[in-house]
Amino acid sequence: MPSARRDRSAIYASRLYSRRRLDVRARVVALNVTRHSTGERGVGNGVKHGGKYTVVHARTLDVSRSGAGLTLTRELPSGSEVLLCFRVPDNGTMLCLHAVVIRSRGFKVGLRFVQPTAEQRLLLSELC
Repeated sequence: MPSARRDRSAIYASRLYSRRRLDVRARVVALNVTRHSTGERGVGNGVKHGGKYTVVHARTLDVSRSGAGLTLTRELPSGSEVLLCFRVPDNGTMLCLHAVVIRSRGFKVGLRFVQPTAEQRLLLSELC
């Protein structure tokens, strides 16, 4: 398995921010979004939710200022738009972040946060 190690080290070397190991319960809400007339996808302006979503229970593996690694109770494909919610262990604040699944291998996924607010960025900086 030397090639697997090489692949992982390339991923770690390309990360912008270091990750903090964090093992807490989390909830992932997978958003099933429909295209709006603007043709854009995402959560926010120009998007209409079809009223459908899937709640997936998870545990965090690690967190950084730009994303997180999770173990889920069901598989989610790469490209899925999600809302990740977990309690910050240091102060008990509930943190909910819009994210996209960028890596999916079975029940383990890598998320990239999408446009966190200033308050969310501050909480993530303090956490990491």
